[in-house]
Amino acid sequence: MANPKVRKFAGNLRFWQFGTGAERLPVIPEPADAFGNQPIEQNTLVFSYEAGDTTNVTSKRRDDRYGQIIHSDANPGTTGISVTLLEVPPLILARMLYGSGSTGSVATGSVTDVAYTAHSKDVPIKLAHRYLLASPAPVVEKGGTPLIAGTDYTIDNRQGLLIPKAGGDIDSGDALTVSYSYDEYIRTAINGGATPNEKFHILGDVQDRISGENGLLRIPQADLTVDGDVDWFSAEPIQVTLTGNVVFRSEEDALYTFEVYEQTA
Repeated sequence: MANPKVRKFAGNLRFWQFGTGAERLPVIPEPADAFGNQPIEQNTLVFSYEAGDTTNVTSKRRDDRYGQIIHSDANPGTTGISVTLLEVPPLILARMLYGSGSTGSVATGSVTDVAYTAHSKDVPIKLAHRYLLASPAPVVEKGGTPLIAGTDYTIDNRQGLLIPKAGGDIDSGDALTVSYSYDEYIRTAINGGATPNEKFHILGDVQDRISGENGLLRIPQADLTVDGDVDWFSAEPIQVTLTGNVVFRSEEDALYTFEVYEQTA
């Protein structure tokens, strides 16, 4: 007799963000991973369904059938999904900011005489790179004349900020040129104010911890956004809940598929 199918699922979920055209961007790029995309730590995965409107046609006969339904047609409903994440990689951090994010590697290099304008002598100037090298020291010039570090300005090498000093020779509207070298680093840029929803492709390698059955969950497209407010300075580790609708794609046969399988003896 077969054992009762008591379920207790665990799974590795991998998210790919939709890029340009057919491009799909791994949420956690990892060359050592078989998919090139490390699974994300998650706490919950919930599917939901909201039924569509129902159109009823009722009889207008004079007899007892008056007002009775003679035809009923239910419109398709909406399938939703909610995932609570226990880790916040950079592309999900962009979701918390309701913005768009991009991640890439910046190789070691140098720039010479890049032009900047001091729009305000009281506000740091954001340079194009981070992790500036102390040697050779950055050079800042105004009108072809080198300015003096520590007197006219200081530079935050890690953040890539040029900070005018009070009483120094940098005023609002001054045209400056900056030369420096920088180390290799990983850069994630988040631009706030973008469309709050983002499209993801989700693949789940799932296992029933009781029966040992394996499963493959495949969601070609889910349009997700952060559900609720997220306290960045919470005393507890941040958990982010992404919610949204599962979208039917014309090249697919279903909104999503889940196939359970186990090897025969």
